[in-house]
Amino acid sequence: MQAGMSSASSRASTRVGLASQAAPVVAAAASRGPAPAGAAPGAASAALSGAPVWGSSARPAAPCRPLRAPPCRSTLDSPEIAPLVAEMVAARPAQTSRDQLAKCLELIDDINSKDPSQVEWEGRRHPYRLLFGQWLSEWVQKLDPGAPDELFILARGKNIESWRLVEIKRDDYSPNSIGQKQWEQDRKAWLANRLKGVMKTAGYSEASCKLAEDFMLGRDLPDPRDVRLYDVTGPMGATNFRLLELLQMVQTLRDAEALVFLDKTFPRMFQELPADEVLTAVKRELAGVSKKCLATALSLPWPPLARKLIGRAVPAPPGWGDVLRVVEGAAAASSHPGDWRYRDFDYE
Repeated sequence: MQAGMSSASSRASTRVGLASQAAPVVAAAASRGPAPAGAAPGAASAALSGAPVWGSSARPAAPCRPLRAPPCRSTLDSPEIAPLVAEMVAARPAQTSRDQLAKCLELIDDINSKDPSQVEWEGRRHPYRLLFGQWLSEWVQKLDPGAPDELFILARGKNIESWRLVEIKRDDYSPNSIGQKQWEQDRKAWLANRLKGVMKTAGYSEASCKLAEDFMLGRDLPDPRDVRLYDVTGPMGATNFRLLELLQMVQTLRDAEALVFLDKTFPRMFQELPADEVLTAVKRELAGVSKKCLATALSLPWPPLARKLIGRAVPAPPGWGDVLRVVEGAAAASSHPGDWRYRDFDYE
């Protein structure tokens, strides 16, 4: 009996202690006022316990997300890559005679001279593909005189006998995206095989023919606008000159195509088309060129208005938009004509 009385008294003391602890909480809840109508059943208990009740007007602030770092892209003009390119160019073997190249280019010119498409240039009619190949190879010679033979062959013959591509009819393929891609791939393969046949006739090795085929098909080609130092250097400090040469070939061919456009096509477009359309076309051509190509393009004798338009089309250095966003804010990184940097621009 005494044990029962002691247990009852202990339970009573426990209730008194809990009530004394809950009194301040109840008083605080009463001072905040009653729970709103329509609140969840647990809202009152949460108010009594002192826990915050999140309504539609009070929510926790979302944590700030850290800014994502941009990809560490660099080009052949970057300070860490440019010395390696210069070293690769200096290490090229001296070109004593290029009779084999001359024979191959002559074969390509003989084929392209049969082009039915004729264009007028300097008062004469010329086969279009023959003339374009000569223009492209001339710019390759100016940009990189010591380039491998394969680059000159690609510049002269990348459109070899392409007027016969109409024989590969689109109607022979399925009318969907798969058929479209297969049709385009077969056209590229036809041109690649045609150029390979000419190179084999001129006596080039299988490795040279495969390199030209890779260029024609766009297969396994590195991007000179996305190259990193560890891509071209080994763990022991060795430099991959073969990869650097391939990157240089891709970049030189892009530069030559852009300069042919600026030198031959841009003047007529500038005279006949609206300025915004010409600006879009020039920006597209200059998007992936090197600093050497930009310097060459700006050094050509342009009229004042044409030079101003080309100056607007010159791409910003890689990462320049990120720099402007950090230094001057998001609005300063915009290239929209309404930007403050164009307030004094002469739209005429």
